[in-house]
Amino acid sequence: MKKKSLLEWDTPSRIDTPELIDDPDQPYSDFRASMIDVQRANRFLGGTSVITRQIRTWFRAAKANPLFAARPIVILDVATGSGDLPKTILKIALQENVDVRIVALDFSEPILRFAREEVCKLDDIRLIRGDAYKLPFSDSSFDFVLCSLAFHHLGFAGSIRAMKEMERVSKHGWLVNDLRRAWSAWYLFRAVSCLLRMNRLTRHDGPASVLRAYSISEYRAMPETLGLQQTQDFHIRRSLFYRAAIVREKNSKIINRELR
Repeated sequence: MKKKSLLEWDTPSRIDTPELIDDPDQPYSDFRASMIDVQRANRFLGGTSVITRQIRTWFRAAKANPLFAARPIVILDVATGSGDLPKTILKIALQENVDVRIVALDFSEPILRFAREEVCKLDDIRLIRGDAYKLPFSDSSFDFVLCSLAFHHLGFAGSIRAMKEMERVSKHGWLVNDLRRAWSAWYLFRAVSCLLRMNRLTRHDGPASVLRAYSISEYRAMPETLGLQQTQDFHIRRSLFYRAAIVREKNSKIINRELR
């Protein structure tokens, strides 16, 4: 009998427990406090580092291509949450000296309310309400599409539906960033959320998110279901603190792989 690896022992079966943040009847003050907790966790645990590295790669490749000389790079952020990722992208665009426009989409009215508070003064970010399963945009409307910390809310079949939409509306590539399911991550977040006295929604939803997330093999299977092949069409990247990313690059002439 083959022995289990440490990674296999650390990977529990997926448990799809509903999260309080998905309940629109929760008090707005709790929504707000929980979204601030998520911002703090992303900032201190490096939750967005895999995205920011890829964004810099895409921006530097785009600067070298005449296609983007006469127009801005257009990005869609699906399930934007508080809008902290679009704000970070604007800072990177300023550092890299590129012109960028971002559409930030979310379905939750309370979450969009908080996002408006956060980004209302930033003209280069447009907030809209929309469904990840049926994005309200035509084919190839955006250069790049991002989705961070949302797939574990959608279920496996729902994640594939959302990914299919990201593939449809993106011209040059997309990136999915989410948690990797692990018992050690579950224990770690429970300890951190109590130590930092996070909001009650966060204390419930953080551990639930970990158990709703996917393994590396499950993340790999999602784009394969769309007919995409690993290495040739997409890459899986792991980063610290139980994060995994699927990176899709459609056009090697635009996305210069040598910049990695």
